[in-house]
Amino acid sequence: MSVPDEQTRIAAEWLTDLASALQSANAEAFAATFLPDGWFRDVLTFTWDNHTLEGRDKIVSYVSKNISPAEISQVKLSDDSYFRPTYVPSSPGPDQGVETGFTFETSIAHGKGYARLVRNEHGEWKALLASMMLVDIKGHEELPGRENFEDIAANRSWGEIEAERKGLIESDPHVIIIGSGQTGLQVAARFKQMNIPTLVLERNTRVGDNWRHRYDSLALHTVREHHQLLYQPHPSTWPIFTPRDKVASMLESYAVNQDLVVWASSAIVGRPVYDSETRTWDVAIDHAGAQVELHPAHIVLATGTSGDPYIPKLEDKGRFTGTSIHATQYKAPQPFSGQDVVVVGAGNTAIDICQDLATCGAKSVTMVQRSSTCVISRDSTVRNLSATWPQGVPVEVGDFKIASFPLGYLRKMAIQHQDKAWAQEKELHDKLKKGGVKVHLGSEGQGPHLLVFERGGGLDKGAADLIASGEIKVKQGFEPKAFTETGILLTDGSVLPADAVIFATGYINIRESNKKLFGEELINQTSDVWGLDHESELKGSYRPTGHPGALMIKAMNLGFMKYDSIV
Repeated sequence: MSVPDEQTRIAAEWLTDLASALQSANAEAFAATFLPDGWFRDVLTFTWDNHTLEGRDKIVSYVSKNISPAEISQVKLSDDSYFRPTYVPSSPGPDQGVETGFTFETSIAHGKGYARLVRNEHGEWKALLASMMLVDIKGHEELPGRENFEDIAANRSWGEIEAERKGLIESDPHVIIIGSGQTGLQVAARFKQMNIPTLVLERNTRVGDNWRHRYDSLALHTVREHHQLLYQPHPSTWPIFTPRDKVASMLESYAVNQDLVVWASSAIVGRPVYDSETRTWDVAIDHAGAQVELHPAHIVLATGTSGDPYIPKLEDKGRFTGTSIHATQYKAPQPFSGQDVVVVGAGNTAIDICQDLATCGAKSVTMVQRSSTCVISRDSTVRNLSATWPQGVPVEVGDFKIASFPLGYLRKMAIQHQDKAWAQEKELHDKLKKGGVKVHLGSEGQGPHLLVFERGGGLDKGAADLIASGEIKVKQGFEPKAFTETGILLTDGSVLPADAVIFATGYINIRESNKKLFGEELINQTSDVWGLDHESELKGSYRPTGHPGALMIKAMNLGFMKYDSIV
């Protein structure tokens, strides 16, 4: 019998204590496996929700209420090579820590966990961080892979088999997903592997049109390893940053390759009505001009966090003789050749559009930055994301590890080490400041990763040089107030001449847009969407909404975020 290495011994001894506490339903013993200020993240294990607890007192309070009903057993070190006990640099402290994966069972589900262990002042190994997540419901486990065609053919072609399956789903779906973006399609693919009949509705003509309709130069700001889709890795020749049209084609082919049932050119008519007795919805759908009524048990809103475009209400709009549009209407720079263009906003879209215009013949480009912006370099983005999603490692490994780290802990560490982040971006920030841009790394220095969940920011892919040289001018610290005949008046009394004004001012929250679809009364029964709650858990995404038949999830604009757990 081989002797376990030191890190495996450390992990096994810690896990024995954790397993004993869980088996005996002892909340105090469970909390004692953590540092006094350790963090525990629970995803659907102890309750049907996500929770993060910081410190032993909060862990004890939470676990004591829920440990007995969970009936957790069979706690073992993971046999997955990617989750074996491993030494890692420890933070805080000068010593190395040990990270380890583990598996467990509850009375109703299979789960897996992850922990980072460090020594306390007595030399004992305790959890700085630990998480537990459900991954499969017993009796409804995710299928291990594709079925064998020959086993199910029975003298039928694949097309006949798929037509029959599609017909059954279309006539009586258990779930309707609204939106065929990256999140809606991935949820549909997972539901398919769980034998949950699912129909996806897409209001556009084709899957992927939500990307095709955006500006031509758009590309994802995240590396390809980060935004692979569930069950379908990218080819080895895939570009590092995926262009807009390739994203669209990727989504369209994904729906085909995963055999998803999608109704394009389809939208809900009127307001869906939930019957609390039958626990089903009455839904009328305009499916390519034909009205269909369906009665699903659940409706999933995969409509993103961004609702309708937001445009500030400026006075005297009728006076302006030029072009005034929202960024959603911007496609390419050529129509603005030789013109003075003002772009209101300083986030990702604003920076992309300004760079487009400045390099493709606009007479002048002025960006109006009303407050300050968190801006990081593309090199930093590549470095940070590649550390979590390295080449050659399955994307679900990075997904699970990053989901195991509580956002509250990551926020705390980012604030503690913000000097390093500022130093990394000094060259970039100096260029931006030279051109008049005001930059920040969050209200407390929490950095771009946390700001994605809190409010958003910007990424530089070359515009900083244009700003530093003055090819993109910046007007900072003032709001547009009114239109003039030939420009816009700002709150400082200055006037920016403009043949065109492009508002890259974002969107209203999706809850407001969904009120038009479901009605204010129903949407008010659901939770807020996006932003962090008091436990630093994401609001209204991949968790209960407050309504028994509705689940709200989100789709990010800057990349794809996935959860390696059941929804």
